Amino acid sequence: MLAEPKAVLWDFDGTLVNTEPVWQEVERRMLAEHGVTFTTEQWESMTGQDARLSAAMIAEAIGSDDVDGLLERLHEGVAEHLRSRDLPYLPGSRELLLELESRGVPCAIVTASSGYILDAARDRLPRHVSFIVTSDDVTRTKPHPEGYLLAMERLGVTPADVVILEDSVPGTMSGLASGAVVYAVPSVPLEPHRRMHIGVGLDGIGWDELAKVWRERKEAA
Repeated sequence: MLAEPKAVLWDFDGTLVNTEPVWQEVERRMLAEHGVTFTTEQWESMTGQDARLSAAMIAEAIGSDDVDGLLERLHEGVAEHLRSRDLPYLPGSRELLLELESRGVPCAIVTASSGYILDAARDRLPRHVSFIVTSDDVTRTKPHPEGYLLAMERLGVTPADVVILEDSVPGTMSGLASGAVVYAVPSVPLEPHRRMHIGVGLDGIGWDELAKVWRERKEAA
């Protein structure tokens, strides 16, 4: 019998659900109030990073020193969007999550977003999600591996036991730094790594494919 991972750890924004446009919509609105826009490179640099860093970039761009206030506005805008609409699952992500539930594969979410944001979505996530590690639960967010290592500890697994699903530069760096195999569905260009498979999305991807990638990348390491 072929070996299989013991758990799957999910990033939230940009991997499970398509919230990146929501964040950008709120951020663009905040910048527009001051007649400011960002370049494509600036938007790409913000993908997957800690929201406080995004708030700090906005503060610098508009000449404000109230990073805390801007962060609060950013969180409120995104949370309100998630509360008032269906969760924008990315193609294939919900189907994969439900397949993992049917197979009894433990799943958890590790996100750089705050608990305030995830509270707006938590009740509408499948019950199969064992728990969510947010930025409130760690002292160092992505690209540091603390969040993923904490999730592994809670599940009682090791880095060699899991597949991490990620999309961003900070997220994939975090997953790789934990020592796990990463299945990437990137929203921005990524540097290749022997423990990372770079795909084009989760649409049509099932457990058998994840397990196959895990075995191949684990052996490559």
